Amino acid sequence: MGFAALWILVFHEWIPVFDRWPRIALTENFLQRIGFCGVDIFLFLSGIGMVYSIEKSEKLFVFYYKRIKRILFPFLFVAVVRCIMEGWPAAEFWKNISGINFYLEDIYAFLWFVPMIMSFYLFFPLYYRFFKGASSKFFFTCGALVLWLIWTLYVRTDLREDMFGFTNRIPIFLIGIFAGWLSQNREVVFDRLVWGVLILICILGGYLGYLSSYTGMYILVPVSECCLPNILMAVSLSFLVPGALYRLSEGWLGKAVGRLISGVLSFYGMFTLDFYCIQEWLGGRVISAMRGGYSRWKINIAVLAGVTAAALAVHVMSRYFWIAAERAARGIKAFFSATEKEEKEDGSV
Repeated sequence: MGFAALWILVFHEWIPVFDRWPRIALTENFLQRIGFCGVDIFLFLSGIGMVYSIEKSEKLFVFYYKRIKRILFPFLFVAVVRCIMEGWPAAEFWKNISGINFYLEDIYAFLWFVPMIMSFYLFFPLYYRFFKGASSKFFFTCGALVLWLIWTLYVRTDLREDMFGFTNRIPIFLIGIFAGWLSQNREVVFDRLVWGVLILICILGGYLGYLSSYTGMYILVPVSECCLPNILMAVSLSFLVPGALYRLSEGWLGKAVGRLISGVLSFYGMFTLDFYCIQEWLGGRVISAMRGGYSRWKINIAVLAGVTAAALAVHVMSRYFWIAAERAARGIKAFFSATEKEEKEDGSV
């Protein structure tokens, strides 16, 4: 999660610094250009996490409450700040936070990842109910992917182009659900063959990402760079990154380095959504303020530091907000329970 969060920041805000070295600059540009794959990593891991979450939640209300609790505060906080500073009309504010602009105007109108993941969360329990009842989870998932593909090809000339940035992410979320079920119900052995296959899948995904992003190659569906290449990279990197860090931490030479990198990524993994909500708005302002008077490296470092500090602050505020809200809710519940008890006692007397 931390790796994906930083990769998305690079995609949004990184200013290239290796122009003097053409080959390194090409790699830098490529890694930045495909940085939106971090979204697909989020969705894959979210699909896995949803399986664990819904199995633990006794009631559907608890499941939805936990999802809303995680997302609501940073999303609304940034919306309010931008509304005040950018002078949004009240109607525009409502359309942005409700998802109306996401579905009817442009998915990228405001923090598009939030209404997208909320849409997935909304329909996940119903999908999982049918998924769990299927005799073969693998063939059920394949069937769902085939239906998605048929629908996508059917609407490819009628659907707004930006909407494919949303609908093309449905497969990776469904694959994540299947992976979550596998991790709970099957023993998956990561031997050398599996690691080798994952590396090949990652290379293939990167190559297809290069073709779709740089040459405009059409791969299966419209907006191809947001589909098959990202699916391959997201699934493989979700295992390769932690696997590589684990191996690095085992060796005496790289033990300290592996633990340091793991610690940094784990730190950012704690507040990924807050980090996402803050970065485009604040990062752009930092770049505008520093451009011209500072080196690119200094601007990049300042953006990372500023976004990190602001996102961490929002994360802490969110925690204390929900602690206070839950205490207030318990206090109100206790008050009404006591009042009801007194009324019953008075009635019996």
